[in-house]
Amino acid sequence: MGTLTGGYGVAGTVRCVCGNEARVVASGVGAYVICHICGAGTYMCNDKEDAIKMFQETYGLEEAKGTEVLAFARYQDLERAADRTAVKIKEGFMEMGYILKVARDTGILDGSGYAGHEEFAEKRYGLDKGTVSRYIRIVERFSVGGNSHVLQEGYKNIGFAKLSLMLHMPDAIAEEITESYSKQEVQAIKEEIDAEHAVSDIEVAIEAAEAPEPERGGSLLERAVRQLGREQPALYHKLHDIYTIGGIAAGNMVMDVLAPQGDAVYMVRVPGTGRLMLSFSGDAASVTNVRSCEKERCSAEDVQAAVASIMHPGPVKGSWQQEYGEPLAEATPGLATDGRGTGEAPPQKRKESKVVKAVPPKATEKGRGDGRPTKVTADEAHPEPEEQLPGQMAVADYPEAIPDAHFEEIVEAPPVEAVEEPDGEAEGLDAGGVGEDAMPMAGRAAGAVDAPAHEEDEEAAVDAALRREELRMGIRKRMDSLQKYFTIWDDRPIPTEYLEKAYQDATDLAADLERLLDMREKEGTDG
Repeated sequence: MGTLTGGYGVAGTVRCVCGNEARVVASGVGAYVICHICGAGTYMCNDKEDAIKMFQETYGLEEAKGTEVLAFARYQDLERAADRTAVKIKEGFMEMGYILKVARDTGILDGSGYAGHEEFAEKRYGLDKGTVSRYIRIVERFSVGGNSHVLQEGYKNIGFAKLSLMLHMPDAIAEEITESYSKQEVQAIKEEIDAEHAVSDIEVAIEAAEAPEPERGGSLLERAVRQLGREQPALYHKLHDIYTIGGIAAGNMVMDVLAPQGDAVYMVRVPGTGRLMLSFSGDAASVTNVRSCEKERCSAEDVQAAVASIMHPGPVKGSWQQEYGEPLAEATPGLATDGRGTGEAPPQKRKESKVVKAVPPKATEKGRGDGRPTKVTADEAHPEPEEQLPGQMAVADYPEAIPDAHFEEIVEAPPVEAVEEPDGEAEGLDAGGVGEDAMPMAGRAAGAVDAPAHEEDEEAAVDAALRREELRMGIRKRMDSLQKYFTIWDDRPIPTEYLEKAYQDATDLAADLERLLDMREKEGTDG
């Protein structure tokens, strides 16, 4: 409890009901306990032991033994406690991920009754394998040192859901995402990455060969800004107004137009280069090549110069014609572009997204235009909606997803002694007593006797292959269903019931991909 200094002083502390330390004060005439935070305390007692006993009995701490008491004397105490709890809620998954990683990588579960970290997490905490895998991978990817429960500074306050999406992004792109981006905005960035990876290197090389000479050169920033102006006519109109009204001196307004909320991401696709991610954060910017992860860091002055380079004197239509060699599409400045560059107002007022997706390239002719499939019309994709609804396709609708069946006839090997020639030697046998053609058949016929362990391994491999193929078929089916939903309804609002089906397909697709990833990790292969 401490020692008495002189004839009067603090003889120790005890835990108060408010959660703080109460002082045990002793003097020559007795002792008492007092909490200077909440004011709790006892009358003078003969000695400090009696004072402590009376204090504990008075404030019921015996009943609260083993529990954490939350009580606050001042607002500041409540605020600090709330801040601590908010951090635990937001980043508590990091502690769980680290705990599960330790359970996986060490022998700490030996003797616990659990076969492994996945069984431990599932039976004790109800966490499925996919969630466990994400927890651990987030720790390995985003924690300090890759082996702690503390997030790196750049990824703090982002949250589990967004970090789970960022697991599928290269570091060059993930590092541009801050806590200000919503989950939907992070999902939009991931979709752009997936869309670019769906384009082959050969297609990009063909685009590069066919691209006009002015579009092949320049820095990543110059190419990104030029393509952004082409894809977003309304934005080009706004920027042109800035230079028309104030000239170069108005350049400091450029960043406010491009990133009105402080942070912004524009995805553009430059033929022959691929998607470029133009990111804004405060007064800084960066351009990242989604395919190669090449990155350029830029200042506000660099962005202003790049924007000025695509502006020309005179009306906006003439400036556009001079820069891009084609007429400017009608677009009203000041309206939200909804990420497609149409200049049309959204159907209802909503907060504008900080992520603008690249505009899909226009197909030059039906079937194959620029190397990618042309958008399918509703009649072509779904001729009989009353009989076959999207999401209710039969397996027969996807013949490419059905694996080719292969049957091998099992032929019993004839007994060696039954095919002897008159000279006493078996026909077709080599010096070892078994012919080359007979050996495989003999092995198959006698497999159960000669190598039962090998047969069990083969059966396990076949079962795993069947499970993988079943997962792939489900993945293909759900991807096709999702594509048809959005193709059929095009840019029109999707009815609620179909949107719910699309959501279920997307959920099932994510679950199947997690299972396939888990199988690959367990087998240690890329199959």
